[in-house]
Amino acid sequence: MGNSTHIDLQVTGMHCASCSARLEKVLNQLPEVAATVNIATEKAHIAYNPHNTALSDLITAIQGAGFDAHPLRDFAAEKLAREKILRHEQMQFFISATLTVPLLLEMLLMLFGIHLMLPVWLQFALATPVQFWIGRRFYSGAWSSLRGGGANMDVLVALGTSAAYLFSCTVWLLNLDQPLYFETSATLITLVLLGKLLEARAKGKASSALEALLNLQPKTAQ
Repeated sequence: MGNSTHIDLQVTGMHCASCSARLEKVLNQLPEVAATVNIATEKAHIAYNPHNTALSDLITAIQGAGFDAHPLRDFAAEKLAREKILRHEQMQFFISATLTVPLLLEMLLMLFGIHLMLPVWLQFALATPVQFWIGRRFYSGAWSSLRGGGANMDVLVALGTSAAYLFSCTVWLLNLDQPLYFETSATLITLVLLGKLLEARAKGKASSALEALLNLQPKTAQ
């Protein structure tokens, strides 16, 4: 590609190596495009011919694969964006944990010989917002992934938690003699959110460390 232009895009929505590999495959299928996607930095380095493929075409292809992207911003803008993501993850985890702890309480008390069973309607009331309000991100991510021709972690979380939640609803509504698993679906979502919170914190610290390192670079050469 003699007339190629190079660009780095910040990609959001990737969760694992299979996500980056799938996105890389999608981009490399575009005419006169050579792309490498790094899951660790969440960046895509793309060489393309602007006469055949526009930047908007690249972003459209990324969105069609179930992700999103934008050109790289300066450190200050990226830092603000990461801080916003961190605050969002903290709030999501706090709400999910607050609703999940009462569901786990009966199991924790059993360790001390105390048998406590929450009313089924209360279990349902606690688990439902975790499943469909806090957990809607997993349904959205699963749909985007499946639409893009792949299956990521969101698909697994959505399938696993939905199975536990819907089974419990069926047992309750039909008055079946089976155990309920409302706490299972809520706990799985809460633990995944904890992982995302820790990931957001780690990325924020790495970004701050890199910014501090770059600030040590002399402004002028002697």
